[in-house]
Amino acid sequence: MPPLAEFLEFLRLYGPSVALGATWAGIGFVWWRRRSDWGKKQFLSQVNFSLNYVQDDQLVLRTLVELPAGEVWLNEHGANLVAKASKKASVEQPFIYLANPKDQDFLHRAVLNVLSERYAEAYLAAALGLPVRRESFVYGITCEKYGEIRTLKVRVLIVRATTLVELFGHTRQVDRCLPGNVILQARLRTLEVMYNHFIQDQGREHRVLGRVELGLPWPVLPRPDGEGLASGLQEEAVTRPSD
Repeated sequence: MPPLAEFLEFLRLYGPSVALGATWAGIGFVWWRRRSDWGKKQFLSQVNFSLNYVQDDQLVLRTLVELPAGEVWLNEHGANLVAKASKKASVEQPFIYLANPKDQDFLHRAVLNVLSERYAEAYLAAALGLPVRRESFVYGITCEKYGEIRTLKVRVLIVRATTLVELFGHTRQVDRCLPGNVILQARLRTLEVMYNHFIQDQGREHRVLGRVELGLPWPVLPRPDGEGLASGLQEEAVTRPSD
C-alpha cells in the first residue's frame, strides 16, 4: 500500500481517538498552567491599572480597573508580546519596553484607549465647554519582581507628572514619606525608576513612558442613578484596596 494511502487509512481508523487525546492533553496543560500560576501568584494575563499618589506624607495605591490582557492589547499577538517582555523585567528595570518602536507606541495607545474610555465624561464635558479639572499624568507598563510584591502582574502605573518631580526632584519629598509597609516601599523604588525614565524621555525619540491628560467634570456630582460619580471615577476606584 502506498505511504499516502497508509496514512489516510490510519487517520480513518485512529483519527478521532488521536484528536480526542490531543483535546484532553490541551485541557490538561491549561489546567496545569493555571494551577502553576496560582501557586506562584503569577497572573500575567491580567493588566492592572494602578493610580499612585501621596496623601498625608504616605504613598497611596488604588486600582482604577483590572482587565484581561486581550482586552487591553486587543489580540493574542499583542498580549504575547507583553508577556514575553515582562519576563525580561527585573528589580532594577521593572518597566516593559519593546525593541520595535511601533509596537511600543501601540502599547501606549492601547493604554490611552482604556483610560480615555474610563474618563470619557470628562472629555465630553470639556467638548461642551463645561468646567473640568484636569492634570497631566505619566504612565508606564511594568512587571515588578520585588519579593515584597504579593502577585506578579502586568501593571500600568499612573502618577501625576508633578508628583514624580516633587518626590524625586531636587526637593526629594520622598524622604519625608512615612515608611509604610514593604509593598509601599517597593513601589517607591519603582516610582524612582519611573522618574529617571521621565527625565531621560525628554531627549528620547521613542519614550519608555506615556503621557495622558485626565480630568473630572467639576464640581463632582452624584450620578442621577446613584451609581458612582458623574465624573466617571467610580466609587470602587476610590475605596478598593491597594493592588
